[in-house]
Amino acid sequence: MKLECTTTTLEAQLIMGIRTTAPMGELGKVMEPLFKEVFDHIQENGGEAAGVPLTRFYSPPGATIEFECAIPVASPVEGGGRVLAGELPGGRMATVTHAGPYDTLAEAWEALTEWMESEGLERTGAPWEIYLTAPGTEPDPSKWRTQIFFPVS
Repeated sequence: MKLECTTTTLEAQLIMGIRTTAPMGELGKVMEPLFKEVFDHIQENGGEAAGVPLTRFYSPPGATIEFECAIPVASPVEGGGRVLAGELPGGRMATVTHAGPYDTLAEAWEALTEWMESEGLERTGAPWEIYLTAPGTEPDPSKWRTQIFFPVS
């Protein structure tokens, strides 16, 4: 499948999330309980999810990676413990949608960053992935859809 990279403009979005560092090879195993903890916190504090789970990346891939597992919320929710309130930035984004299992996501990241360079787009913040379909809703990995966003100018 050919990846189609483009730009779009997003509005800022309130999120609740947990920021942590983990070994790169254990991301999937680490992320699932974090998303559950964030979702439980939102519900326990009277909040409402306003979108699909996402992961925001604060360091480049390596032996370990710093990231945040987050869920968009419809209105402010008070943080507590490891779960903190935050906001995804609005503005111009480079984006691509990946179809398939998570172990092939690197191809989409590479295609997007190469396209950004070819278009002269400068990175202006931490990128993120949103999980349009995931293992909990679709057991066939070939049908999973992940959208990557990279703030750019």
